[in-house]
Amino acid sequence: MKRIINDVPRWSIYLHRAARGLDQVDRSDPRELRFQDELFERLYAGELERLPEHDQDAELRTWAEKVHAACDQLPDFGRLSTECRGDADAAATAVETLMAELQPHMQEVDTAALRRTIRSGCEHASAAVEELRESAEGLEQVTFGRLPGTGTVNGEMRPCSAARELARLIRDDHRLKRIALLAGRFKRIAAMKQRQKVRHGADEITDVEQGADLGRLLPAELVKLVHPKLRLALLRDLSERRCLQYALTGTETLGKGPLVVCLDKSGSMDGPPDIWATAVALALLDIAQRQRRPFALLGFDDIVKQEVIVKLGGRFPAAELFLSCGGGTDIANVIDRGLSVIEQNPGALRKADLVLITDGGSAIDRAPELRTRAAALGVTILGFGIGINQGALAPWCDEAQAVVDLDRIDDKAAEQLFAR
Repeated sequence: MKRIINDVPRWSIYLHRAARGLDQVDRSDPRELRFQDELFERLYAGELERLPEHDQDAELRTWAEKVHAACDQLPDFGRLSTECRGDADAAATAVETLMAELQPHMQEVDTAALRRTIRSGCEHASAAVEELRESAEGLEQVTFGRLPGTGTVNGEMRPCSAARELARLIRDDHRLKRIALLAGRFKRIAAMKQRQKVRHGADEITDVEQGADLGRLLPAELVKLVHPKLRLALLRDLSERRCLQYALTGTETLGKGPLVVCLDKSGSMDGPPDIWATAVALALLDIAQRQRRPFALLGFDDIVKQEVIVKLGGRFPAAELFLSCGGGTDIANVIDRGLSVIEQNPGALRKADLVLITDGGSAIDRAPELRTRAAALGVTILGFGIGINQGALAPWCDEAQAVVDLDRIDDKAAEQLFAR
């Protein structure tokens, strides 16, 4: 479609407007918006088709030419284009950030001044794109709204990618933005810890069998290599998979049970403690999905006031991230409920984990009873105390860890949380 000095495919305009939640293309689009379509196409596809001179917008043509020329000459813009190529959400975010810098200079004709503005805009746009991707990674398992689906006969509701909704939310909500960034960081740590786990294979000799595995051949077979005629017989047996070799077996790890995260939502958790705890919960949700484990989040103060269960392949509802903090702390209630959730999901499961994150303690009279019940179910209770001594959680937990830095997660805590 005709924009300012270039022709932009209608599909690219649709992607741009949809990613930013703008109205779809119209003949009465303002000049500034039409120029943004051109800028999006440069970032998204990298190519523009010049319009004949009589079809160009005479009023904004000179300024648009100078901006495009400056973009051609700036390595910063080239790097930004590489980051956004083929990613509509990233390109739309970059356009929005660049235009925020260019907006006050719409009448600027000095090339050097425009270059400085675009260079600054590219730096901010690159940071915005990186932030969007980190946030999307951290909130990958969260669904933001629903859109009508078109893939079924009944037009059922389906989760949308909601990248534009995510971008809007993290721009307007500092708490959600911080949760998303921390969760993305914790997920990368979790992935690293998962890769570092030792996996035991089949390592016990139990029998002799026929096959063609050179590393498991019996000495009686290997000795044939020294005799010319027997060597040919050995090669024949290898090709026919008839060599005698050791049979190895090992124990196979069974599937794991539910992962239940108990988050303290009392008044004292409001602020950075709640943000850190929620980010950890989202990282654990990602692990649960990858390990095909049911996941439950229980928010509690004096009572269990939030219960979200995410089945395999399910997503966490975004609205549940905004539960406010208030009230006191009763650990016994939430552990009791967490064990009940695990009891309701038995099946052929080897073990389950219950993670308790709190910044306070409560009466421990029910702790022995609940620990005994957890042991009978094969449940490991892990405790993380924010700003409190780990001894305060010892009556409730098999393993307890004190959390002192809410901007990161130390190696010991990461090992307990993510390497199981």
